[in-house]
Amino acid sequence: MINQSFCILPFIHLHVNEYDQIKTCCYGDPIKQYTTNFDFETDAALSEIRKKMLGNIPVAQCKNCYKIEQHGGESFRQRDTSEWMSKLNLESIDQVRPALIYYDIRNDNTCNLACRICYPGASSQIEKEYRALKWPINPASRTTTLWETIDYSNIQKLLVAGGEPTIMLSFQKFLMQAIEHNRTDCELRIITNGTNLNKQILSLLSKFKSIEFTVSIDGYNQVNRYIRWPSDWPTLVQNIHRLYGITENVSFNVTVSLYNINCLSELIKFLETEYTDPLIMLNEAVNPAPHAEIAPWNLPDKTTALADLISIRSTKTYAKEQDFANRVEYFISRLTDATFSQEKLKRFFAYNDAVDQHRMIQLKDYLPELEKYRYSII
Repeated sequence: MINQSFCILPFIHLHVNEYDQIKTCCYGDPIKQYTTNFDFETDAALSEIRKKMLGNIPVAQCKNCYKIEQHGGESFRQRDTSEWMSKLNLESIDQVRPALIYYDIRNDNTCNLACRICYPGASSQIEKEYRALKWPINPASRTTTLWETIDYSNIQKLLVAGGEPTIMLSFQKFLMQAIEHNRTDCELRIITNGTNLNKQILSLLSKFKSIEFTVSIDGYNQVNRYIRWPSDWPTLVQNIHRLYGITENVSFNVTVSLYNINCLSELIKFLETEYTDPLIMLNEAVNPAPHAEIAPWNLPDKTTALADLISIRSTKTYAKEQDFANRVEYFISRLTDATFSQEKLKRFFAYNDAVDQHRMIQLKDYLPELEKYRYSII
């Protein structure tokens, strides 16, 4: 019988968010508050989760992965478990033992962009905008930082996001300390918006042997600028080529939201044309604030979005990458089954119009197809 609850991450990986909450992963729900006396291997809450997983008992904090699997998609649980079982040469989950070797650090919101799909805890620019709009902010505590507790003797991998890692002083400090500890062999996965490549960060990264860049990009040209404001498209395209000059391990993370659900194929086809064998990941957007309904399912007319998603079936990535194909089918399935809510669309436009007014731009100039849905709330 296949274990449908097990995930290797709670056995080897630690994620603490900006509110000092321990999570099973970035996609999971909080488990408990992180404190200075936390012990990864013996913690009671984590031990209970591990016990349930080994017993094939669903874990409440992992419901987001289960939901993806129920709709035919491949979840992070499945992908990461397969990757790490192979990497650690484990033949059975019974061989897995708790050992912290993988750190996922996202407790610095220093950023140069104000992405509409983001929230104050992950972007200093969004935090400034929320304050200007007098929107409520749940201030990040960040009283304890994982940066200070990294065991350089055991670390095998660091995943860092933000904020924007390339301008985070804490990340630069980690790189320097890893070099001092002669641990330039640990894997680095850097989730970046790709708009800032400074000489200092590039010089430090040149010392490391295994680097993967995941570039967050959500649309072609002006669509990406609108979502990931105010990114410059020519600069971004050129910077990605520079990343390929550092490592061949460059992937793309596309957050699928109401903003881009109608026009994903144009981005996919551009990436396939511009870069060699791009690895593209599709992830579902979550609402950055209670009043922001940006999830991709609430469309008054699904025709355009479904046609665009179906057209992605003809891309090279769909034919080559099973994970990508599964995600495309997941979005088609979810969108087909979704029911339209006029109230949710009203909340979307109220949120988006306030942001547009503050930035002195208009939705119709960037995403006219989405602007047309405004008639549905009149």
